[in-house]
Amino acid sequence: MQLPFSPTGKDHAKFSPVATASYRLLPEITLLETIEGEQAERLQRCFSPGVIELENVNGRKVAKVVNSRLDTSSREILRHDDLKNLVKLARVRDHFIFSVESTGILPPEVLVTEAINVLISKCQKFLSELDSPEID
Repeated sequence: MQLPFSPTGKDHAKFSPVATASYRLLPEITLLETIEGEQAERLQRCFSPGVIELENVNGRKVAKVVNSRLDTSSREILRHDDLKNLVKLARVRDHFIFSVESTGILPPEVLVTEAINVLISKCQKFLSELDSPEID
């Protein structure tokens, strides 16, 4: 069936090609002290795989943050009294991680690009309205 127009989500929600769109702030994990041995192994288990890595330093396992982006913010570390004061959990306030899923024919990359273009055109329209003389 060929439609005489290309419907968008603005026309009706049923035309929206996005399944789930979400964002989160980038986690920031800072080790306040050197964590070694059994404590380092327990620390690693408190985070998602790939967040904490154990390095061999002089025959001892030492914890190191390698990829805080993989953290799911479970805050499991706060359940361990001996570990919770050794780690600072925070968020990078100006770094957003977006996740866009698509259920339609358009891939997420195209959806994001189109959304950015719509946002740019709306900003340009708003700026031009600010520059125009007021209508009473």
